[in-house]
Amino acid sequence: MAERLLCENTGDFAVLGTSMGGYVALKVMRQAPERITALALVSTSARADTDEQKAARARQSALVEAGQFTALIDAAFPGVVAAENESDETLLAIWRQMTTPVGADAFLRQQQAVVNRADLRYLLPAITCPTAIIHGAGDRLIPIAVAEESAAALTTASYTVIKDAGHFLFHEQPAAARAAIIAWLDLTV
Repeated sequence: MAERLLCENTGDFAVLGTSMGGYVALKVMRQAPERITALALVSTSARADTDEQKAARARQSALVEAGQFTALIDAAFPGVVAAENESDETLLAIWRQMTTPVGADAFLRQQQAVVNRADLRYLLPAITCPTAIIHGAGDRLIPIAVAEESAAALTTASYTVIKDAGHFLFHEQPAAARAAIIAWLDLTV
């Protein structure tokens, strides 16, 4: 995915990656740091998956392979929103609209692509472009401690915690997320 991004885009560019996109953004940064003018890491981690996370991915993949993709979408929802948003039917509908078109095959390919990714924490202190770390205070998929770790390693990065939001922060708190992105973009000009 990182190689494709670099091949399909010429010249320098800014990269914003959220969740798995953050893993890809860090790989782009590792492969071509001279081309990245700004970096935003949203609801993501520079860490490799733990054994527990790998096992969870394997369980999810097994469900999908057994024809349970739709059931997995609904079962995953509480883990991607802050606890206070678990019963928000509007957010659940948005989640379903976003995830259903991905489909089982693409989901399985994405799981395979990230399950054995490298730990890229060593890369963080070397990043010199304007960088933002944005994370939901109630993110249960990637705990806030992981974002704090990245912020500590990237001492020049802006670090924004979005209250009342989990991993799905762009939809849980769109105004706060937009403000954080605008502040990051302002750094890039």
